[in-house]
Amino acid sequence: MAMLFCLLSWTAAKGQRFPFHDLSVDDGLIQSQAMCLAQDKTGNLWVGTLGGLSRYDGRNFTNYNVRNGLPGNTVMSLAADSAGNIWIGGTDALSKFDGKNFTHYKLSRPLERSMNRRQQLMVVNDTIWWRVAGEVYYVANGKIKYFVAPGGDAPVTALLAEQGSTYIARGDSLFHLSHGKWDTISFTLPEGQKAPSIQYIFKDRDKNVWLATNGGLYRLEGNRIKAYEINGMPLTYPAMMAITQDRSGALWIGTNNSGVMKISGNSFQIYNKRNGLSDNSFFAMLTDAEGNVWMASDGQGIFRFSGTMFTGLDESMGLPSAQVMTIASNKRDSLFLGTYDAGLFVFKDGKVAARPLPDGPIPAISSLVYAHDGKLWIATRGRGLWEYHRNVFRRYSAAEHGVLSNFVTRVYEDPDNRLWIGFDNGVMQYVHDSFKVIAANMPNVSSFLAIGRDSILIATDKGLKLYDAGIISDFKTHTVADSSVVQCFALRGRELWMGSSDNGVMRYDMRTHKLQLINKSNGLRSDFIYNIVVDDEGNVWAGTGFGIHKITVKGNAEPHITFYGKEQGVTGMESNLDAVLKLPDGGIWFGTTNGALHYQPHSDMVSSAPSCIILKSIKLAGDNVIDPSYYDSTDNWYGLPYHLQLPYKKNNISFSFQAITLNGSDQLQYRYKLEGVDAPWSDWCATTSVTYSALPPGKYTFHVQCSGTSGMERPELTYSFEIITPFQKTGWFRLLVLSACLLLGICLQYLVNSRKLRRNKLREKLRAEELSKIRLRTAEDFHDEIGNKLTRINVLANVLKSKITPTPDVTRILGQIEENAALLYGGTRDILWSLKPSNDNLYEILMRINEFGEELFGDTDIQFSFHGVSEQWRNYRLPMDMSSNLIMIFKESLNNALKYSGAKNVSIDILMKGRDVLQILLKDDGKGFDVKEVTKGNGIHNMNMRAGRLNGKLYIDSHHGKGTILTLTFKIPRNR
Repeated sequence: MAMLFCLLSWTAAKGQRFPFHDLSVDDGLIQSQAMCLAQDKTGNLWVGTLGGLSRYDGRNFTNYNVRNGLPGNTVMSLAADSAGNIWIGGTDALSKFDGKNFTHYKLSRPLERSMNRRQQLMVVNDTIWWRVAGEVYYVANGKIKYFVAPGGDAPVTALLAEQGSTYIARGDSLFHLSHGKWDTISFTLPEGQKAPSIQYIFKDRDKNVWLATNGGLYRLEGNRIKAYEINGMPLTYPAMMAITQDRSGALWIGTNNSGVMKISGNSFQIYNKRNGLSDNSFFAMLTDAEGNVWMASDGQGIFRFSGTMFTGLDESMGLPSAQVMTIASNKRDSLFLGTYDAGLFVFKDGKVAARPLPDGPIPAISSLVYAHDGKLWIATRGRGLWEYHRNVFRRYSAAEHGVLSNFVTRVYEDPDNRLWIGFDNGVMQYVHDSFKVIAANMPNVSSFLAIGRDSILIATDKGLKLYDAGIISDFKTHTVADSSVVQCFALRGRELWMGSSDNGVMRYDMRTHKLQLINKSNGLRSDFIYNIVVDDEGNVWAGTGFGIHKITVKGNAEPHITFYGKEQGVTGMESNLDAVLKLPDGGIWFGTTNGALHYQPHSDMVSSAPSCIILKSIKLAGDNVIDPSYYDSTDNWYGLPYHLQLPYKKNNISFSFQAITLNGSDQLQYRYKLEGVDAPWSDWCATTSVTYSALPPGKYTFHVQCSGTSGMERPELTYSFEIITPFQKTGWFRLLVLSACLLLGICLQYLVNSRKLRRNKLREKLRAEELSKIRLRTAEDFHDEIGNKLTRINVLANVLKSKITPTPDVTRILGQIEENAALLYGGTRDILWSLKPSNDNLYEILMRINEFGEELFGDTDIQFSFHGVSEQWRNYRLPMDMSSNLIMIFKESLNNALKYSGAKNVSIDILMKGRDVLQILLKDDGKGFDVKEVTKGNGIHNMNMRAGRLNGKLYIDSHHGKGTILTLTFKIPRNR
């Protein structure tokens, strides 16, 4: 066992520093003693501590304690169900948290042991299993119930509940429930060895059952428990507390005060304080949905391991100085590190060793080159140029060897094995053991790059210079690069990639002379570029003032930028000038202000792969909170309103969103759009909030998509809301306005027509009054003139008749004169009667017909009767032409009855049919006639003509021996 422990300790100490990401109270965790872990369906990580509960969303912690509703601050176990509820096992009760409220379940059964001991919560098909105080309970139908397990009174120390299967450990005894039957499973141990106590039961993806015990790691094989062996040696040390399995299949085991062990097949690794983790106990282990491994430590918070793309060398690994200024390699087994304040170091076989420069103070080393002949050239600030070969140092100074200055800025070996040396005041070349001045008075040379045969590009404080066949000239691109401060180079084919201190990375095509800028505007986190290198796959890596960036170029497509920071294991976020080295195996070393960083291209690294996006907040301009009358209800977790309907004046709305990823949230890219606005998806960016202003009324749906570091995952968030159209802008309002306008137009038209009608009526009234006066005056004049003259004619005829001798002809002529004068006078009476305005009413007209009938039949044997006249008919007035035509029809018909009917009785009946329809019936009981056989004379024709003028109908019904009925029907004008 001791030998195994020594082997493990050596394994732990040999490697570099691994990128374990620690989250503690400094980052927002509620308390540093983490006891348990769980991940909910959204992707949040939940951490139970001795001081409360924390939720981590990849960026921030949200904390809960007794003030928020927990029954106690000690959280010993956690689980998440499929509905998103969080189950919390504490020292006072079991609690369920739905994001808004805590529901507590207290045990009704008295406990024999303290609840402060380690606990366990599991969810199986939404049944909650709780191991607490050495017993097992489950939640069913809203109540917590006791689970009867075999094994006597010994405390239950471990639980594994599955669908159709349950494992329970009581110390060194293991029981398995399957198909309703309990089996006992025993340890297989060497003689005399005591069985360990089982602390945790874990089933891996291959259905192997592992037991973490206080005496090492064991595995269930058939119906026996055996110690797990690595290379034939049982792994019975140290005490183990929890197990998880990463996506590669390796087991991660939390130990008691010995860090974490990783087992992959027949290899293992101990991670502890020496290589970036902790020596504390680890009570809980969890592999999240993205593949990150989480470890809950007793006193240092939680740790995350996301792969080993970057490892590091720093002060914790034996490197005295954190500021690595330059790196070189012998391309076999050694790495040389030049530091700012501690001199030269060699990293070999996992160990760091100093190589101090002889004589004098320790200088700042600015550049290293391991030349083709095995010599290491060392540039220093203030102590000249040094050669290191076969453990011997040799110095070249300005005073003794004629170099330009003791302030050496850069050394570089070109493809022809010539050594180029840059100073603060010029450039020299070292060939065949001699120095040659290439250019003097060239300030602060920062970098060299061979761009062709016998062509060297030189970066200085006064721009780019080109050495070509022994001649130094300015190198001009005729782009913005000519005015930028270029301080590092890399060549990718015929593309010159330049790192500047002000414009980021510049990609210059030396064939087309086109330049592309890659800086903060399109993805870089810093425009200060310290070093550039091209990897074996053609990607360009840039060490910047904030993190490491990989620039991927495919054809003519826009470059894709991947950022690597602390989340990916980059411990030194700021690089150093030209401190970069690519190794033959494709690995890259970066010198930073916090040690040396090693990129391993084929390592297994967890990519950010968010499973969902959450909407964290919705805000309205000018409002701290949204009026509850605008929505139906709210989300439990973030208080987001459901069915949001906003007044039209609340049309400035802001959304804050975040994809849940527990690794690399700062690398996520988002794009968004608002459906309902005529705008496409936004460009991909790191923005996590957006504001829309002056939105018109309507229905909208907000869309957000997220892309992880792999670029393939695109979860989408949608949120619908409505800005209510104001009543004055609704279709109903428009219809109402249109109707009101139409009604107003009708009213105006009605008023105009009414006024016009009143004017017309007034005009007609005046005209009628004038006409009445004219008719009255005409009647008077007609009576005075025509009536008197007719009377005089009649008198004169009588006088003449008395004075002359009557002869038949004279008598006949005078008789005709008298008769015509009488007839004319009678007709004149009718005309005079109709001219009087007072005779226009229906009553007078009908009475006129009655009078005519009585006069006509007065001296005859015919009985005449008139029926149906009412005084109310005085209210009906007929125009003069109608009254005249009506009278003339019945005068004609009465005369015909007198002359031709041979009747004994003649009657007229007046009837009102319906509304304003008058019917007049003239009946006689005479001999009658055949209407079809009678030739129509002027009399019947005139009567029909006059009926047409009344807009009426005239019917004659007559048969031989049955008398005659004449019916006139017409409508009385509405002029009452």
